[in-house]
Amino acid sequence: MDAAQRVEALGPAERILNALTQYSDHCVHNRPGLVVPDARHKIGVRWDQATWIKEGAQKIVYLTHKVGKKQVKTRVGLGVVGTDEVCEGGRKVGRWQPPGLFPEVVAHLYQQIVDVWKMDNEFAARWASHAFANEENRDLKVLLAAFLLVQSRFGEPVKDGDETFQDEDYRAVGEAMCLLLPKKKKGKDTSGKGRPFNPKMLLRIGDVLALPQIADINRKLGFGQSARRPIIGRYSKVVEKWLKHCELNPKILETLLKEGFRTTIMGLCRRVGYKPETDKFFEVLRWKQAQAKDGRRTVAIGKEVTKAETWAGLSEAQICEKIVKERPGYKMLVGKLPSGITPAIMAASIQAGCLSDADLIILTPTLEELGLLNDKDIQARWKQATERAENQRAANIVRNVKSVEVKEVLEAAADKAAAKAVEEVARDFQIYVVVDRSGSMEGAIEKAKEYCSKFVGSFPIDHLHVCVFNTVAKEIKIERPSKAGVEQAFRGVSAGGGTSYAVGAHFLLHKYPPKDGEDVLIIFVGDEEDPNVEGLVGAVQGFRPVAFGLLHVDSRAGAPCWPGFERTIVQVAAARLQIPCFKIEEQIFADPYAVPRTIRNLIAATPVGKTGPTPVKRVSLIQTILDTPLLQKPVWA
Repeated sequence: MDAAQRVEALGPAERILNALTQYSDHCVHNRPGLVVPDARHKIGVRWDQATWIKEGAQKIVYLTHKVGKKQVKTRVGLGVVGTDEVCEGGRKVGRWQPPGLFPEVVAHLYQQIVDVWKMDNEFAARWASHAFANEENRDLKVLLAAFLLVQSRFGEPVKDGDETFQDEDYRAVGEAMCLLLPKKKKGKDTSGKGRPFNPKMLLRIGDVLALPQIADINRKLGFGQSARRPIIGRYSKVVEKWLKHCELNPKILETLLKEGFRTTIMGLCRRVGYKPETDKFFEVLRWKQAQAKDGRRTVAIGKEVTKAETWAGLSEAQICEKIVKERPGYKMLVGKLPSGITPAIMAASIQAGCLSDADLIILTPTLEELGLLNDKDIQARWKQATERAENQRAANIVRNVKSVEVKEVLEAAADKAAAKAVEEVARDFQIYVVVDRSGSMEGAIEKAKEYCSKFVGSFPIDHLHVCVFNTVAKEIKIERPSKAGVEQAFRGVSAGGGTSYAVGAHFLLHKYPPKDGEDVLIIFVGDEEDPNVEGLVGAVQGFRPVAFGLLHVDSRAGAPCWPGFERTIVQVAAARLQIPCFKIEEQIFADPYAVPRTIRNLIAATPVGKTGPTPVKRVSLIQTILDTPLLQKPVWA
C-alpha cells in the first residue's frame, strides 16, 4: 500500500484523531471539584470546581465560581462518610473529585489512542513522534507515551521457519518521548512545542497507567496478565534511565531543582525504588535517608543534608541581588520569600529572566497593581511576551485588569495567538463561514456571534468569507482580523425568518469561488434546523468541498423539530458528499488553550482535494504524520 492509499485507508483514524485533539476538557484539574452527570459532554459527566466546609460531623460541599474578583459558593450537598459520593435530600448529586487526574477524561482520550492503534500500529507510533515535536498539548503527549510504553509491539523475536527476526519495537518510541531533548527549529519560536518531558509529566505517566480504568483497558488488549496490578510495561525502566542520567549530569539536576521539581523528582525515585550510585544525589535533593525496616538500604543512611535556603532576615536589596545572581525559577523564588512580593523584587525577577513569557502574561494583574507596567523596560519585556503568546489565556486575564490600554494589548495577544496557530496550515484554502440567523436561533445568535469573534479572526483575511442567512444571505465584511473587528462586523445582526442552509452556502461560494489549486472548507454555525439536505448538497457539490466544520449552537435542544427530521443537516450532507464533518465543541471557548489548537487541527486534518486542474500543494495532517520518522532513543539510553 503506497502513501496515498494509506491516507485514504486512514479516513476513520483521521476523524478519531481530530476528535481527540479538539476535545476541550482537561485530563488534570489541580483543584478539587464535583463530577456530575451531563449528557452534553462526550464522556457523560462534567467537572465543576468545588470546596467543602466541615460543620460538626458533616462535610458540606459547595460549588465555587468567580463573580468579578469574588469567589461565590453555592451549596450542592453533603459528603457521604467513607465514600466519594455527594448527596442532597437522599439523592446522589455527584462525586467528589480530589485534585489530580480526571479519570473519565483520561479513559476517553486513551481509548481514542487505542482505536487509532488498532487501525494501524505504526501510525500510532508516528503520531506520537509527530506530537512530541509539534504539539503543545502536554496531556496528549503524556497519554501517547503511556500507551506506547505498554502496547504489545516491543521487539519480540518472531520465528519464520528456521530463521528468527525482530518485530518492531514501538515501546522504544515511548521511551524516546520520555528521554529525548528536542531540537529547536531554525528561526522559529518553539516555546510550548517540542519541550522535553519534565519530571511532572514523567510522574503523570505512572499515574495514568495506575488508574483502574486504564489498567482495565490494557488488560482487555492483552498488554499484561496480572489481574490485580496495573500494566506498566517499560515505565519503571525508563524512569530509572532518566534519573540515572540526571545523577550523572549534575547541571541537569540543578536546573530542574531551580525550576521547582525537587519533590516531583523525589516522587519519581519512590515510584520506581531508584538507588543512586553515590550519596551526592540525595545531598543535592536535600533528602535525608532513613533505614528501611528490613535493613536493605545502603546509601546515605542517617547522613545529614543541607537545609533549604531561605531569604528570611535579608533586606529587599539583598534579596534582589540574590535574584539577579542566582536567577531561580519564579516558583522557587516565591517559595524563598519571607513575605509578599514587592515592586523591586518583581522588577529584579523580570530583569534576571526568572519569568517566562507565560508567567508574564499570567501575572499581568500583579504587574499592573505594582505599577511596573509604567516602567518602559518592563513594559517592553511584557509586550514582547504578549506578542509571542502561544494560546488565548490573555483573553481570560483581561477580566482582571483595569487599564484600557493593557486590556487592548492582551486582546491583541489572544487574536495573534489564534492567527499564529492557523497561519501555517491555512495556505491553499478558501474558508467559508456560514452563520444561521433564522428564527430558531433566537436566544443562540448572541452566543454564535461571541464564538465567531473568538475564532473567525484566526483565519487569513484574504482567504476568509463570512455570511449570515435565514431564507436570504447577507455578507459579513471582516475589516480587521481581530476579536474587536469581528464583533463590529456582526453588530446589529439578530435572529428572525426561515432557514435555508443551501442559500447561505450558495451565496458565498458563487460570490467568492475558489481558485485553481485551492481547497474549500465550509464552517457552519447554527442549530441545523433545516430538513433540505438535498438542497445543501446541490449548493456546494460543484465546488468540491473537502470538509465541513460544524459549530452546533442550539438554544432549543429537546424542542420539537421538523417532523421526521433531526437537527443534523450539515452532518447528513457531509455523509452524502463523502467528506468529513469536523465538529467544534462549544466547550472549547471556555478554554484559552483549546481555541487555537482546535482551529489549527480542523484545518490541518482536512483532506487534500484530489480533483481540479491545478493540484493543491498543501499536505494534510495525516500525511504529515505518515511522513514523520519514528523517534529514536538518545545514545546514552
